[in-house]
Amino acid sequence: MDFDATPLNVVVLLVVVLAVIALIYLLRGRYDSNLPLMYYSAAVMVASFSDHGLHPYLLMVGISLAMVLRFEFMSKGVTKIFGFLTTISVAVTMFGLLNQVFGDGRMSL
Repeated sequence: MDFDATPLNVVVLLVVVLAVIALIYLLRGRYDSNLPLMYYSAAVMVASFSDHGLHPYLLMVGISLAMVLRFEFMSKGVTKIFGFLTTISVAVTMFGLLNQVFGDGRMSL
């Protein structure tokens, strides 16, 4: 568990902080927030402009779940299911980014 304080690692940690804030909003049931989409846009930028890459399927599934969650015509049960799936997706990508910063840098998913 070694931390190298490069500018890239600090930017990745800022993206992780945005993920934590998005997770707090999702866990409180505020599904009308755009924070998960902002997190995924920042994660895509970090993944595309650096060597701290996440698996593209993780990002695509997460973005699509966050977009579906923004629909307002779903029933309450379907919204809860998509909220749970979006929360899991944000958490998995957040731990993937933390593995890139503090771990050995390999994605083990």
